[in-house]
Parts: sequence; C-alpha cells; structure tokens
Amino acid sequence: MKRITTVLLLLILAVAGLGSVTLTFWHSMSDYQKPIIDKLVADFNKAHKDITVRAIFQGSYDDTVTKLKTALLTGKGPDVAQVNIEHIQIFSKDGSLQDLTDLIGGDPSLSPEDFVDSFWQTIIRDGKPYALPFNISALMLFYNKDHFRAAGLDPDRPPQNWEELEEYARKLTIRKSGDSRPSQYGLLWGVDAMFYQFEPLVWQNGGEIFNEQMTECIINSPEGIEALETWRRWFSEGLSPVDLTIDEGIQSFTMGRISMGPMTSGGIRYALENIPWSLGVAPLPEGRQKTTTLGGGSLAIMAGLSEEKRQAAWTFIKWMVSEKNTLFWYEGTGYMPVLKSAMSSLEIQLIWQRFPQLKAPIDSIEFARPRPVHTNIIEIRNILYNAVEQVRKGVAEPKSAFDNAVAKVNELLE
Repeated sequence: MKRITTVLLLLILAVAGLGSVTLTFWHSMSDYQKPIIDKLVADFNKAHKDITVRAIFQGSYDDTVTKLKTALLTGKGPDVAQVNIEHIQIFSKDGSLQDLTDLIGGDPSLSPEDFVDSFWQTIIRDGKPYALPFNISALMLFYNKDHFRAAGLDPDRPPQNWEELEEYARKLTIRKSGDSRPSQYGLLWGVDAMFYQFEPLVWQNGGEIFNEQMTECIINSPEGIEALETWRRWFSEGLSPVDLTIDEGIQSFTMGRISMGPMTSGGIRYALENIPWSLGVAPLPEGRQKTTTLGGGSLAIMAGLSEEKRQAAWTFIKWMVSEKNTLFWYEGTGYMPVLKSAMSSLEIQLIWQRFPQLKAPIDSIEFARPRPVHTNIIEIRNILYNAVEQVRKGVAEPKSAFDNAVAKVNELLE
C-alpha cells in the first residue's frame, strides 16, 4: 500500500509540473521582430517538456540595461537576457553575467569555431565568452529602386562611394522650385542616440572614434571633423531632411518620400512586407575605406542561478542559435545567421532565392566592424550624439562640437 501511495504521489507531482524549470527571458525585440522571437520560444517550450521559458519584452536595449541594473539590485532579475553587444561589458565587469567557458567546454554539441569569427569576438570580454551571438546586424544602404528608375539611375547599381552618394541624392531630390522644400528627398542619413549611423562615416574617412585601448576619444581628428563636415553638407544642401527624427525619416522612406539611407539589416523583412515599391539593399558607399558597423545583441545567462536553472538556460540559448533556428531568425528579420555552417548551407541559398535582399548583409561581413565597448558606453554615446545634433541644427561648428565632446568623453574613459 505504501508503494502504491508513493507512485501515485509521483504521478501527481509530474502532472502538476513540479520539478520542471521555468526561465524568465528578457528581450528587446519589438514590433515585427517580436512574433518571430515568440515563435522560437514557443517551439522551444514545445520541444522541451521539462523547461518553460517566459519571454518578456523590456523596451529598447538601453531600457533593458536600466531595468537589469535595478532588478539585479533587488534580486528579481531574469534568468536569461538579450544583451546588446555594446552592453556586455557593463554586466561582465560587475559579475552579473555567467562566464560560459565551462558550459561550452563541457558541451561537444556547440563549437565556438562554428560561429562567424567577427560575431564571436563581440561576446568576448577579458578573453572569456559571456554570451552567445544571436541577433547580429550590419548597417546597410536601403534604397528605392522605383525612384532610381524615375531619375534615370540604374536600380541595380547603387552608389559605390561618397561622391556617387551625393550625385545620386541630388538627382533623386525633387523640388517644385529652387527654394522650396523638396517633395522627395534623395537621402536620409539621420543619427539616433545610439550613434549607430555616424560611426562608419568616421571609419570610412580613415579616422577612429577611440584609441585602441579605449582610454581616449580621438573623434576630433582631422578625419573625424571632415566626416562631420561632409555629413552636415548633406543637410545644408537639402539632400537629407533636417527636421525629421529617425523614426519620422524611416516612416517617410517607407511612404516613398525619401529615396535612400543607412538602416539595419535587421529591418529588411519588415521593409519588404510594408513598402509598396521595390526595395534595394546594398553595402554602404565607401569613403577612403570600405567598412560598416556590426550591431545587435546576444543571449546571456545571469550569474548566481541554481545549477538546474543554469543548465536549463544553457539548453535554451544553445537551441536559439542552432543552425535551423539562426536561419529561421535570419529569414524572418534580416539579422544574420551566426554560424558558419548556416552560412554554407543549402537552406541559405534557398532563402536568397526567396529574398535576394538578404544576401547583401552577408557580403558585408568581411569589412564590418564591431561597435566600441565600454562600461560607460551609453553615456559616451549620448555625448557624441548631442555633438553631431548641435552641428546638424546649426548651433555649433564641427571642430568645436567634437572638441567639447572629446573632453567630456575622456572623463568617462579614465
């Protein structure tokens, strides 16, 4: 009788789900990306009866940093978090993220060598992996092929360099009279608080934003100032709208009022599904050098979890970046596959047949650069963003704006 009672108790516990692991997963994927990530999480839960993942949207990457800092102080943080590759250092330095070295070393099913080399480097801090690359993007040139045709430009030959970018933008800008506001702008090259869109202009012009040790900001070099002067000219000449926010500009681009501009590859599928015209995607036009910016996020396990939760979290993030799932994520968004095996697969060839615009980011990997990282990177970005905004609005000159910004940034780098 006692044996029967024990068996019944075990059955009741199993039915009740006791003994299974529930993980809280914080992420920053909104709008068009959220259904894709929700589908991945639902598929994981279906395939892993002993693990349940609750995916919770937390706002932007910067919002997630703020919420994570607060939650960690109260002990109510997530088990797994999507962390912007710029922000990993904020949490690896204070011990909030799990060092994945032992988990990777003890799991032959995942090989660091299979990750795209430049992607893998984005999650290494002090020689240790603190996350797995997940949603890695490149800054690309999006352009309206219909506008190109109407302006007599080859829709299959986007601008290759800064000179052609300006030449095309002039041809694409439409005014009813010489001094009127354009009904169609040739270019949108706004910069948001992430400073994402300005970084490659400095690099392409042969400059650097920081020294190699990240101990000094050097964006006020002649190359950096020249890049800012060039960018300002695009607004002062009326090629790019000076009075639109990034979001307003992207909306105008979607509506066919702007012809081209730099945008994240993670938005390719959204653009294809929401624009009524033919989209072209190409590498950024080059300056003295050919380069673009790698951005995006990673999947990190928070430190201090029980061994049961730690293993469950490892199972989850490893599953999310598997060959099948990284390709599903790529096709659904435009964030690039993180595995070399996915890059060389038959499936990716089929994806390119269905959506040829998705191939351009892959072609950009060889000359793409990861973004600078520092524990104070959010504050640093805000300072640099405010500097270029002052120039765009005509309240500061490029040299003085960058000189003042450098002095403030260097205090944060000490």
